[in-house]
Amino acid sequence: MVRVTLYWRGKSAYLNWRAGKQRHRLSIGKVSDGEVETIRAAKEAELNFGVRIIATAPRLGDFIDSYLKWYKSEHPATISKATSELRLFKEKFGTRQIDTIQRTEMVKYKTDRLTVDRVAKETVGKEIRRMKAAFRRGIEWQQFTHNPLEGVSAPRGVRSVAVRFYDAKALKALYGANPSRAALWQFMAHTGLRRGEVIGLGKDRVVRRCLQIESEPDENEKGRTKSGKWREVPLNKCAKQAFDKLPDPIVSVHKDTLSDWFRADAKKAKIGGTLHRLRHTFGANLTMAGVPLRRIQVLMGHADYATTEKYYAHLTPEGSDGAVKLLDKLLVMRVTTVTKRRRKRRKRTESVARVLT
Repeated sequence: MVRVTLYWRGKSAYLNWRAGKQRHRLSIGKVSDGEVETIRAAKEAELNFGVRIIATAPRLGDFIDSYLKWYKSEHPATISKATSELRLFKEKFGTRQIDTIQRTEMVKYKTDRLTVDRVAKETVGKEIRRMKAAFRRGIEWQQFTHNPLEGVSAPRGVRSVAVRFYDAKALKALYGANPSRAALWQFMAHTGLRRGEVIGLGKDRVVRRCLQIESEPDENEKGRTKSGKWREVPLNKCAKQAFDKLPDPIVSVHKDTLSDWFRADAKKAKIGGTLHRLRHTFGANLTMAGVPLRRIQVLMGHADYATTEKYYAHLTPEGSDGAVKLLDKLLVMRVTTVTKRRRKRRKRTESVARVLT
């Protein structure tokens, strides 16, 4: 018999159970004590007897779980992004049958995210588009026919900002803020590693002074690299110095802990930013040094060249500044040509005037 227990985190309730050797935890959001016990009993009956208490459409939380399981097999590189974008829908509506969720509730969800939570339009738009795609997939699978988001528009923001990166002065302040972690930050700034790529990275990954970042799947079948492909990054002098000071493996904490460490050190150094800015520092400085964008794409492990171009093309030495400087010569030539034409016309006019007089 499978026993389903309750777990509370703040005001949100979770169901816990173990099937075989695998442990499951399902968020059911903010519900009353009476409702949560009803849900727990229903889930336990479902697991033990294979009978769904609800004979209509599936609960949204159950559907999202099955959708994400499918999504992971089809798009392993972006499963974490999809999970994050569906998380709030699951927390808010997870215990509801899909055919009981009204369109007005989804409109209110969008409005609250924009006005109460003050979340950027881009973020809310991504959440709604992701949930719409999931609903369309569920209808295609014939799990239900009702789409609560039908007719609900996904907002699109106009926010567009230039990539931010650290200069030498900011990096020096960061290294000085916490000397015990200076080597780690220096290594990441000179290799462009993502936080997920540096966790558990062993020193045996350096071969002939080149760091090999491979995408071997872990116990959750997730690869280390975002693109799912391996790459090789040569270690420069600063990266090698930092690498020699680091333990083996380089760091063994959770990736969120790593971000917390950086946030604390950056705050102490008064430079702001997040851990990912070290990666942008690597890419931006390569670009300004004249490294071709195609090579930067390879070194940073971007799956799409458009990503590299979007972030760093404006920083190339022959980029916008060089293009605008061409106008100096072109416009001067045009002004000179126009002036010469005017002088010729004036001379012709003066010659005609002399003849007439």
